[in-house]
Order: sequence, then C-alpha cells, then structure tokens
Amino acid sequence: MSDPLRELFDVIEDRKETMPEDSYTASLLADDEKGENAALEKVGEEATEFLLAAKDGDTDELAHEGADVVYHMLVVLAQQDMDVEALLAELDDRR
Repeated sequence: MSDPLRELFDVIEDRKETMPEDSYTASLLADDEKGENAALEKVGEEATEFLLAAKDGDTDELAHEGADVVYHMLVVLAQQDMDVEALLAELDDRR
C-alpha cells in the first residue's frame, strides 16, 4: 500500500535539497525571510479556507483545502528540519 504522506514529504525534502528554480515548493523553502514567512502564512491561509469549506458543507472543496493544509504543514516541518516520522509517531500515539 502506498503511503502518500511519506511520499509527499520525500518530494518536499528533495525540493529542499535540489532547490529547482521553477518549483513552488522550493520557493517556500528558500533560506530567506520571505520563504519562511510565505510557508507559515500559507498554513494559516489554507486553514482558514478549510474551515470555510467545512462551514459551507462543500465536501469537494473541503478535501482540496485539507490537502493544501497538509501540504503546507509538511513544508513547514521540512523547513524546521523535522522528520515526518515525528509527526506520524505523534499521530500514532493518539490512536
């Protein structure tokens, strides 16, 4: 079975290492104040959009915005040099 969270985090880590110029992920991971702030701001923006979609009962939009929240959260974890395993272990502890 595929593990999309780990696979997505691996892609983010690859972008962090290679920093392709045409990569949105790399722009969020830029080692400057703009990059760090941009990723943090996107987490907040996408969380707000997720809440609005939930309030509206729009399940298609809710899935889209939920994916945006998770993606941008993983970018911030990568910026902070965290491993996705720490997140997964925390989630596992909550079962």
